[in-house]
Amino acid sequence: MFISTRSRYGLRAMVQLARNGQAGPLSLSGIAEEEEIPIRYLEQIFGRLRSADFVQGRRGPGGGYVLSRSASEITLLEVIRVLETEFFHTDCVLQCPDFKQKEGSSKERIPCCSREDRCPTKKLWTDIKLICETYLGNNTLADLSNGSLEME
Repeated sequence: MFISTRSRYGLRAMVQLARNGQAGPLSLSGIAEEEEIPIRYLEQIFGRLRSADFVQGRRGPGGGYVLSRSASEITLLEVIRVLETEFFHTDCVLQCPDFKQKEGSSKERIPCCSREDRCPTKKLWTDIKLICETYLGNNTLADLSNGSLEME
């Protein structure tokens, strides 16, 4: 599993918005300075977050960004899924069906991985992915910003 700087920075920036609450928009430059994140990179991250409707931008003097919904309604898993291209980078546990169609054939099917049926580690990777997704799905941006993350 690899969590990129995009997710690490994105979550830190979202915590800034959550902690700011209803006090008004925060500028990207202010967040970038506070969190020591390159502004150009933060602009890219917020482009994704805006497209996924996690944040809203406000223009003009006093403008910036606010959360689109309550921090208690945004799970950490949702944010990471928007910011990561592949959250769990193990072929056998990615969103892969048990078998995929053999190219050029409508009837013959081949496993996603040639070792899939006899791999001693497949259950390990599958379980770890499930544990991570459950943990991130059960904790919200509010939990992270309050320091109240819980294992369930």
